[in-house]
Amino acid sequence: MHPVRRLLTAVLALVVLPAFAETVQLRRTGNATVIAFEYITQDEISIMVKRLDTDAVLNYKWEDLDLDWVKKNNPKVWDEREQLLAEAKSEKKMTKKEAEADPFAQEAVLTDTKSFLASLTISMQDGLKGINLSQNRIDAVCGEFQLEETQFWAGYEDLKRASKIAGKNEPVARAEATPEEPKEKEKSTKALTPKAKAAAAKVKARSSDNIAAEAAARADFAAEARPFNAIGYLRMLAEGGTKGKPIWMMLRRTTADREAIKKIFEKYAQLAGDLAEKPEAKASKSELLVLKKALENGAESIGKVTRDNAAVEARLQTDCRALLSLAIR
Repeated sequence: MHPVRRLLTAVLALVVLPAFAETVQLRRTGNATVIAFEYITQDEISIMVKRLDTDAVLNYKWEDLDLDWVKKNNPKVWDEREQLLAEAKSEKKMTKKEAEADPFAQEAVLTDTKSFLASLTISMQDGLKGINLSQNRIDAVCGEFQLEETQFWAGYEDLKRASKIAGKNEPVARAEATPEEPKEKEKSTKALTPKAKAAAAKVKARSSDNIAAEAAARADFAAEARPFNAIGYLRMLAEGGTKGKPIWMMLRRTTADREAIKKIFEKYAQLAGDLAEKPEAKASKSELLVLKKALENGAESIGKVTRDNAAVEARLQTDCRALLSLAIR
């Protein structure tokens, strides 16, 4: 038996992994060393894994790995990768004949700032799915961000409410977690070893509220529900702080939502520039150019968001605030 497989078998025999955990074998191009990890998630650029011997979470870029090895030894992970790449490709365009018959081929004519903002607002209400829970382990991702899982699910619900165009984004009262009954003190006061502390932390039970929240979110995602939109992301990211942190975490794990929001911003930045140059829009030219610049900034910031890039967070918050003040009235 291969040494790595023997090690993997021994580890699995000693450690009870969650039902959804699976292992993945990786090797770097030009390096014969093969390492087994616990698989967490992936996107088009990289794969996130956890070491089997520690709680360390690592990200490896696909371009640095031996892809032939990954494909041969991890067919399930590779199939998921190919699906992600297929979804990222541009959608098939209509034929010329189909386009001529398409009633949506001609968009509403924008004549001034008011009609422009109305169209932009409608586009920003398009439904988005949020984080893919079949490809992301929430406990692992929260651990990477040093975020309590309860805080993540609170933010998840906040984003739903913020995605509703009518009314203010006001938080609702949430049920407080029921404190556990204090346990009777042990007679022994012997301090736990570091290894014992780590083991105790690892088996810490998730709350029933968190488990229920994840089950509901998984059901929504599987049912193709789209409870979020660009307006919700703008509101929550503009707020920042504790309330914005779970949403920032989601955005970094949600390639499809990022791309959808970026396309909206880029499209309307172009439309704002075109409209500003029309003679009939002269009265609002300066306002349209301000909107154009804000949308371009927003698109650029969204485009820089990745799993590994945290530097853009402050700028994105500023851009979201600017867009909200200009576009959502």
